[in-house]
Amino acid sequence: MQMKSLTVAAILVAIGITSLVAAQEAPINVPLKDFRVGIANGFETALTLGDGSVARGDFSKAGAERRLLAIQAVPVGPVTGVKALVVRYRLQLAEGAPPSLAVVAFDEDGGSWYRVGEAMSPGEPAEGRVSLSGLRPTAFSATPGAELVWNKVTHLWFGFAADGAVRGTVDFQEARLTNEPYRPSRPLIVTGDNPGQWGVSQDPAVVSTLTTPNEGPDGRPCMKYEFTVPAGRHMYCIPGTSVPTADVERYTGLRFTYKATIPQGQGNLLVSVQERGGAQYYADPGPPPSAEWTTVTLPFSTFKFATWSRDDNNQLDLAELARVNIGCHGTPQGENLQGLIMVCDIQFVP
Repeated sequence: MQMKSLTVAAILVAIGITSLVAAQEAPINVPLKDFRVGIANGFETALTLGDGSVARGDFSKAGAERRLLAIQAVPVGPVTGVKALVVRYRLQLAEGAPPSLAVVAFDEDGGSWYRVGEAMSPGEPAEGRVSLSGLRPTAFSATPGAELVWNKVTHLWFGFAADGAVRGTVDFQEARLTNEPYRPSRPLIVTGDNPGQWGVSQDPAVVSTLTTPNEGPDGRPCMKYEFTVPAGRHMYCIPGTSVPTADVERYTGLRFTYKATIPQGQGNLLVSVQERGGAQYYADPGPPPSAEWTTVTLPFSTFKFATWSRDDNNQLDLAELARVNIGCHGTPQGENLQGLIMVCDIQFVP
């Protein structure tokens, strides 16, 4: 009898554990309602709400500044535990670069927080997601120092952020909140059809030129850094480019195409990513010099903390990335110490 009781108890415990796991893994999908235009400052729009879609119609923007076009909506039910906004859409572009999905959350105290996600895909209907972790206070938040508490959320804006002149048609077909984590669907382009906005950090003794000619593979634009260093002491020669404002979380690595000639004593390329606060993490090992165009993918798991920088939490925060640096350092040896680093097609890869 005792053995049977223990067996029954074990079964009940197992059922309880299974039920708990199932409950923890149960999907949460929170629909949205009460759709209306939230913000369209800077845009000319002709949007129709309802009629088989959340919102659809034409839009255009002539200015170079970043602007947000968003639909306001109210969540239907509890939102605690949600991790991503899911938007089903179709985008047709007649002018400009694809805008990026974006979300703004508002609470009952007048606070507001935002996040800009990945670029939208023009053409066929697509599903996009914006991570809801690490939202930042907006410039107009009534509680700039507070953190978002999801059970205080009253409504959302969702739509897209556009940089530069843009014109097209959008059809937001569905929008919901989910507890499924954000997953990037494709690489995030840091430098694509243009070479990027580059600057350089270098020792004062380094003599260099930095240009962005159409000398990449197949005549594509690239960064070209030519430099001369003195021998006998440590030199650093590090061009860098800014990361676009986008959702970088959940990407697993950095990919780029390069060729490089590095003076003896300065080793491999020094590749680092830099957070907004200045903390840097570098790839270990760095890619070796190459006389031919070479494409390399560096997993973020191989990046180590750069001790010449400071980080309050001592961990690489992808959501905080602001810059990619690709250069070299070390103590040059010999004479006529000239180097060349060329880079194009920088991407963050899923």
